[in-house]
Amino acid sequence: MFCKKWKLTTKLYPNLPLTAPLLALLIFLLSAPVLASISPVEKQRLLFQQAENALSENDLKQFDDLLAKLHDYPVVAYLEYDALSLQLSHTNADDVKLFLNKHDDYPFRYALLSKWLDLLASRKDWAGYLDFYDGRSATRYKCLALTARLEVGQIADINQDIEKLWLTGYSQPDECDIPFQHFLQTGDDVYASVWTRIEKAFEARRPTLSTYLARNLSADDRKLVDEWYQAHRHPQQRLSVLADFPDTLINRKIIVHAIQRLARKNSLQAKQYWDQTRDSFQFSAQQVAQINKRIALSAAYQHKAESKELLEQLPVEQKSDNAHLWLARIYLRDEDWIGLIKTIEVMPEHLQKESEWVYWQARAYDKVGHHVKATETYRGLAQKGSYYGFLAADRIAVSYQINQQQAADEASFDENLLLAKSDHLLRARELFFLNRLLDARREWFQGIRKLSQLEIRQAASMASNWKWHDNAIKTVAKTSHRTDYDLRFPMPYRQLMVENVEQNGLDLSVIYGVMRRESLFDPLAKSKVGALGLMQLMPSTARHVAKSLGLKKPVQSDILNIDNNIRLGTSYFKSVLKRFDDNVSLATAAYNAGPGNVKKWLPEKESLPADLWVETVPFKETRNYIQAVLAYATIFDKHLGKEVNISSRMADVKPEY
Repeated sequence: MFCKKWKLTTKLYPNLPLTAPLLALLIFLLSAPVLASISPVEKQRLLFQQAENALSENDLKQFDDLLAKLHDYPVVAYLEYDALSLQLSHTNADDVKLFLNKHDDYPFRYALLSKWLDLLASRKDWAGYLDFYDGRSATRYKCLALTARLEVGQIADINQDIEKLWLTGYSQPDECDIPFQHFLQTGDDVYASVWTRIEKAFEARRPTLSTYLARNLSADDRKLVDEWYQAHRHPQQRLSVLADFPDTLINRKIIVHAIQRLARKNSLQAKQYWDQTRDSFQFSAQQVAQINKRIALSAAYQHKAESKELLEQLPVEQKSDNAHLWLARIYLRDEDWIGLIKTIEVMPEHLQKESEWVYWQARAYDKVGHHVKATETYRGLAQKGSYYGFLAADRIAVSYQINQQQAADEASFDENLLLAKSDHLLRARELFFLNRLLDARREWFQGIRKLSQLEIRQAASMASNWKWHDNAIKTVAKTSHRTDYDLRFPMPYRQLMVENVEQNGLDLSVIYGVMRRESLFDPLAKSKVGALGLMQLMPSTARHVAKSLGLKKPVQSDILNIDNNIRLGTSYFKSVLKRFDDNVSLATAAYNAGPGNVKKWLPEKESLPADLWVETVPFKETRNYIQAVLAYATIFDKHLGKEVNISSRMADVKPEY
């Protein structure tokens, strides 16, 4: 059963949301002697949370009393912000302006001004809106500012400003309707502008927007847009029909779009239509190059045998970095080591220097008998504590370079002195311990912008000491320091992890590697696509795993719960590991991209070495993900005192599982 287990403590640790009943219980349990033993700042944190609860219960007298006691607390302004936000509709403009000016360097200023601008717009107080508008980049506020200008008569050059927002392939907020309508009624050459946006919408894969925009065109033009829409939705069906269309500018664009759409699904079928069509229309040189490159790259992603020839046929000036990389990967997949060496030699210099191609060049040298050259290259690469560095080290049987060097010498800096240099960091610390994590992050990253590289490293070390792990990792990443492995690769939730890993027969280092890659150990992490928590579980996956374990259907709060997230995440990893016969590389890929995709990427005939298979995974995100998890697991092995080679987790990949 899903439930949260809270532990009361005399210290106010982060991630302990104090609801009113729990707070009351905590105060009751903390006797006078215990209260006397806690530090002044911990007392202030407790008062702050009492004030938050008083405000949430609309007990304004108690709130004001508590606020007075917190006058010298670094984040008392956040309580004032909360109170003002609740009564904003009853606040006059002068008081809002005074508050904004007083707290000019607080991150909440932006959010408060957003609420105030929304309120002014809802009241249609357009003069007031322009008075407060700060030129922010969010489109909806820009459009409201344009509406305000129209309403108060500030229309000089306004259509130029509107057109900048209009010319996008994506739908814009409803707030843009009024300025857009003005532009369509009064703008110069609106016809061309509408067609330009329709084309951008198709390029952005927003066909419905294109048909919506077509309402501004003639009946004949709307038919053309509808044809383009059908070609977008059903490229294979429409291409045979489009071949008989007149050779016009719009028809050529529709054909190019349809062939590119088809190529993403079936590159060779797209090539067939292209070969049949290209000589019947006066396609521009740019269109020809665009289609040839799209077909060649799609064929490579789809592991088609013809992709090598298609990529080789591209003129040098048309070969993007991606084309060079995928041609190299095709030679890899075919284990054509001579071809690989030649391909790497003609890559742009910046690609040749990447660890990826240094490693594969060494592998190719080794395969064709240039062992001395290969060993020399491996030895240089093995100095790096990275995926390719570890692989290179295995090739020549040398130790991994995982040598701990602290980002900041703890004895050389005083936390209080560092905090005294930055109000932002001081406020971030308090907000973190008050569990206001979003506010804490905003303060933190606003603060470190003003620090030296040394001070940023010290700040990262400080955050790590607070067990604010995701923040510490992100902060040290803003420096060149990469060898504080204790800071960059912590092992939180150790007991829970060990229990779940042992129960599922998993490798603790690998699961820590997955967790670090997924969330940087942020228990409240939420991705853009909806993945949740430490192990970044999609709700559908969490529900499926919970059902298999005989648990009730979890809601979002259940999935975010640390115990549940680790349990469900490790259980899911066990299932994909079992699905792929304990092949760690494949299980890691499946955790990221799904078992269905991994099955499509398996070799057709013979087994492939794992490093070679990983290198030819079509999705860059998944390719990087596998490499990162395997490298991270190797570093966690070092923390655990284990001697494990990265290669031992990289079994050959078979054609079937």
